[in-house]
Amino acid sequence: MPRVQEKAKILESHREAEGIYRLVLYAPKIVPTARPGQFVMVRVASEGADPLLARPFSFYRLHKDDGLCEILLRVVGTGTRLLTRRTPGSSVDVVGPLGRGFTAPTSSEETVVLVAGGIGIAPLRALLDHMLATTHKNHPERLHLYYGARSAGELIALHALQRAGVVTVVSTDDGSAGEAGTVLDAMRKRWEASAQMPNRLYACGSLPMQVNVARWIRGRNILVEMSLESMMACGIGACLGCALPAVDPEAPHEPRYLHVCQDGPVLDPRRIRWDKLQPVMARPLTFTSL
Repeated sequence: MPRVQEKAKILESHREAEGIYRLVLYAPKIVPTARPGQFVMVRVASEGADPLLARPFSFYRLHKDDGLCEILLRVVGTGTRLLTRRTPGSSVDVVGPLGRGFTAPTSSEETVVLVAGGIGIAPLRALLDHMLATTHKNHPERLHLYYGARSAGELIALHALQRAGVVTVVSTDDGSAGEAGTVLDAMRKRWEASAQMPNRLYACGSLPMQVNVARWIRGRNILVEMSLESMMACGIGACLGCALPAVDPEAPHEPRYLHVCQDGPVLDPRRIRWDKLQPVMARPLTFTSL
């Protein structure tokens, strides 16, 4: 799928939760071919200014008829802070759509579970919009969203999804909203007590969350895709900064790597050598929030 570079106009900027903002961009050259799970690289500063490198952001929502996309960002550094201060009507350099998106369900009979940790809700919301408009338009009750954050203040309101009929379970680590505990605790409680597993599972969140999801799906006959968060500087495979250790079925003991920007960000977790990532689990990977 060809990528495009264009000047995208910022139409709206909204604070959605503590440190989390939603931007609406007019990008008529990029949006028509974009898919849920893909991303854009946004250059915050003008030519030659700091910060020099572009930032990657998943598509949060896609409005193809209008050439609009929405992105979510968490303010964690200079780049994201500057982006939240850009006024409506200003423009940013954007390249996209980039990466590999989700493989969507093909039937309304499929029961789908989505697990979102924090800012990981971004690509999953775009996927939910797609399923509600296509395969699950008449069966939203077969879509199950588990959405967790550290506290109530970091949760984004998802009333539209609940009104549409998506089964939504909210959890917070400190118990200040929804169920107390992690998003994985909430998901396990429901499905480990069920006689029937979901057909598909999609996930996006912190690296520790992804590791535990990968462990949970072992031995279970579920189609699984994860949107992996990673630091990246180019988004097109040139810098090699988003490499992850991978499994090579033909040579399982030989070192091999995948690159999140090109092979992902959506990947089958069975392709990742999660054991090789354990030593760096304390360092959060923030695909959507540099």
